[in-house]
Amino acid sequence: MGFYIFAEMSQLQKIKRKNLDLEKYSRALNYSINYRIYAEHWYLDLLTDEQWECWIYGDYEVIMPVPLQFKFGIKFVLQPIYCQQLGVFYREEISDELFREFENKLHKYRVRAYHFNEENTERYQPEGEKRVNYVLDLNRPYDETFQNYSKHRRKDIRKSERLGVIIELAKNKNSFIELFKQYYSHIKRQVSESFLIKYTEVLMNKNKLVHYDVLNQERELIASQFFLDSGNRRICIGFARNKETENHNASAFVKNHLIEELSGQEFFLDFEGSMILEVAHFMEGFSPEKRHYTSYTNFSVKFSRR
Repeated sequence: MGFYIFAEMSQLQKIKRKNLDLEKYSRALNYSINYRIYAEHWYLDLLTDEQWECWIYGDYEVIMPVPLQFKFGIKFVLQPIYCQQLGVFYREEISDELFREFENKLHKYRVRAYHFNEENTERYQPEGEKRVNYVLDLNRPYDETFQNYSKHRRKDIRKSERLGVIIELAKNKNSFIELFKQYYSHIKRQVSESFLIKYTEVLMNKNKLVHYDVLNQERELIASQFFLDSGNRRICIGFARNKETENHNASAFVKNHLIEELSGQEFFLDFEGSMILEVAHFMEGFSPEKRHYTSYTNFSVKFSRR
């Protein structure tokens, strides 16, 4: 109760990125009950070229990072690529009134898109469109988890096993990028090759990227998978395959590999959800829990994220 009274009496402050106390900010995020790697200051620096600011209450007890873009002299908020959820982060639940104060501060911006995290959405129901994420609890025996898969997902995995498909930690840090360049040129308008190289290098240097390669029996690369290390979550951040030689759903096989490795431990596999029906159906085949985050917008104009 004392926490709520203190929170309601406090004023919110907007801190520009260059003036942010990084030690206090990191402490607030790392001790929050709804931690996401997406809100790490170095991660937001990477995605936004340090174009973001933060609303805080008190002495960084509660924080809300806000990513910015500037186009044609217009300042607006845009959720970066590779950053599904931001929102308000707190060590313990705050009052509804304090959350609304943060939300109202956001509404004063031109907001192309801003995503409140799952915990914000469930507890405070912020204004905006609810979007789906899928999260699988791995703290149970692997056999139990596997039996809960759909018959199609189990069939995919057993087919890969019969074909002698190999999964190993990537020895070539550029394997994902090589597949991306060759088979995914159609999405280069969303994310450039140069940015992807920089992104992977930073994550590898921070030991926050889990990178698996998928090989055929001849040890030829057929697919590659990135997972983000986000506290007790492993987030499916990217999958690429050789579209000429991989036709047996290696994506299911490599995700199952991670599930088997971490089963019985206090981890979650975060599929990063999808509003695309076919992709959502694939994720549902693992029988994860459906969760929701909130996408808020009040400003409609199309600009490139990167």
